[in-house]
Amino acid sequence: MFTDVEFMTAKEKELVLKNWRTFLKHGLQKQHFTKRLYEHLHLHCGFIANFNIHGFYSTYFEAGQDTERLFEHFCNYTAANYGANSDYDDVNTEMRQVYEEFKAKILSETEADITHSLDVLEACVKRSKKDEKFARQFLSKVRI
Repeated sequence: MFTDVEFMTAKEKELVLKNWRTFLKHGLQKQHFTKRLYEHLHLHCGFIANFNIHGFYSTYFEAGQDTERLFEHFCNYTAANYGANSDYDDVNTEMRQVYEEFKAKILSETEADITHSLDVLEACVKRSKKDEKFARQFLSKVRI
């Protein structure tokens, strides 16, 4: 299914795909975001490293809108920049197909996360209007 290339064996590609499937299947949980997956995304899919695996995960998977941005970038970048002549097109094409299997669930969960965050912000704003001390603490955290 996959071919060996200079910086990645066919077996390594299989493992990346397996890790990707597990990560998506389990709802983007941090414990399923492997170093192998992180390395592939920042080395072969057009993402910056964000200092390390923890920074990358925090940047893209702890806020719903950033998660949506990651998948949009992944799908568009790998399709446009890694054509049939690419060393990584085989694995990236399979990764896009796996994403399509889980896309509706992932987008639904990220939308729920965004809605929850907005609800929390709205509650904090309401409380801030009644509680000056809370308002000062809240605004020190938000920094608009």
